Amino acid sequence: MKLQEKFDFLEDLLVHKRETIGIHTGVPFIMLTYDPKREMECNYKRGTLKEKLKSKNLKVLDIPVGRFVFESLKESGQLDQIFKYEKESPDEVREELTKRCKYYLKDWLLSKIEKEPPDIIFLTDIMSLHPYYRVSAIFTSLENDIKIPFVAFYPGEVKENGKLYFLGEYESSEYYRALKI
Repeated sequence: MKLQEKFDFLEDLLVHKRETIGIHTGVPFIMLTYDPKREMECNYKRGTLKEKLKSKNLKVLDIPVGRFVFESLKESGQLDQIFKYEKESPDEVREELTKRCKYYLKDWLLSKIEKEPPDIIFLTDIMSLHPYYRVSAIFTSLENDIKIPFVAFYPGEVKENGKLYFLGEYESSEYYRALKI
């Protein structure tokens, strides 16, 4: 399916078939996959879709998940220290960022959602979590908390073996309950 067809399908789903989202899986999670080389085009199409949904009186909360890492490090006063320390001990920094995501990302996401209760959530800037955290872990942590359409814009591709690869390179630990577009 071409990128525009994916966005058309997603728009139809969010506008006309919202009640069917998650009907068979029990969760309202959607992954719109796209070729990572088309990031700019995807961002443009996402903005256009957001405007179309807004014109239908649907409030979309766009959460660039990459901000979590920087915001949490800045809040704790560790941002400069992490940049400096990364050069010396990248494995330890990766471990620290993985822990930070595991223990705090869910609460950060839920606080964003509670602050501005939307009709639809767009999870963006997923590339910035690599290699610290996976989309499947986000979905798993939010299974019991999200009741509205939650769309993750996933830079990856399905290869010949039928498996999804994050950034076209890293085999995904797929979240089987999400609708993949």
